[in-house]
Amino acid sequence: MIAQAGGEPSRSVMVGDSDVDIRTAKDASVPSILVSFGYAREALGELVPDAVISHFDELVPSAASILGASPGIPRRC
Repeated sequence: MIAQAGGEPSRSVMVGDSDVDIRTAKDASVPSILVSFGYAREALGELVPDAVISHFDELVPSAASILGASPGIPRRC
């Protein structure tokens, strides 16, 4: 899907709220961000994402940190 959208896995991040999302990211070798406020009902503490955010305003800085970019400088997708 990343390639079909014109992106690169090395510049992608999976954002999700469930074990399926985090496992899918790991299987695709893509870093993951877990949102703690999503629909998932399972114990979130058992998941091992690259970052956890509790509000969408944390998304850009977390993704930039994971990808090694400055949050103030957008990267081409």
